[in-house]
Amino acid sequence: MVDRYRLEGAGPPVVLLNGLFQRLEAWEGLLPHLQGFQVLRYDMRGQGPSPVGEEALTPGWHARDLEALLDRLGLDRVHLVGLSNGGVVAQVFALERPERVRSLVLLCTTPHLDTALRAKVEAWLHALEAGGPLLRLRVALAWTFGRGFLNRNPGLLSEEGLRALLAQAPPGENQRRLLQGFLTLEDLRPRLRRLSLRTLVVAGEEDLLFPLPYARELAEALGAELALLPLGHAAPVEDPDRVGQLVRGFLEVRDAV
Repeated sequence: MVDRYRLEGAGPPVVLLNGLFQRLEAWEGLLPHLQGFQVLRYDMRGQGPSPVGEEALTPGWHARDLEALLDRLGLDRVHLVGLSNGGVVAQVFALERPERVRSLVLLCTTPHLDTALRAKVEAWLHALEAGGPLLRLRVALAWTFGRGFLNRNPGLLSEEGLRALLAQAPPGENQRRLLQGFLTLEDLRPRLRRLSLRTLVVAGEEDLLFPLPYARELAEALGAELALLPLGHAAPVEDPDRVGQLVRGFLEVRDAV
């Protein structure tokens, strides 16, 4: 169930899919680059302050919520732009409802969960259980942002900076359900190879969480374009203008076809 969204503008519809602990405000910097499109942003189940049930919030669950939201808003075929876990949700939705997808832009994401990635995400879960959202944030910060961005913004590591980031994150129990849900990810590559959708895969050269091999595997499975940016995992937050220009260029070409 989605209870917080924003639908703005007019033109071909574009849906922006949040990273795991993001809120819809994280996309603000991209909006100037999406003029001429109808842009839908929303908080996925568990990303807001409302409590969630006892079950893990899986990519499949998020994909079903997305379909229900599109139905409610009367949106038929949409471009999907997904970051990290949002990119996973975009892949799952495209596999389940390919007729409703115009194109895919997959940012700093993965088509599968291997031992190395599982170890990183489980470390976040252990940190959450040991010290709550603040410890989880401290552990995750160096994985989330690139070297250049952190060196330019050392204030993020201060107590004030951490409190500001923490205020944007979901409650601890929601974080746990979201992490548990991500850890259920199956290998999507065999099914993606049968999917015929124009796709742009974007990787951050400084992304320590989902490094370049995941993007290469994803692009290979989809027969997609692969673009590299000198950014970390939270690329649209680190440099929204660079990411926005890349996304707009891809969408304009696709919508002209």
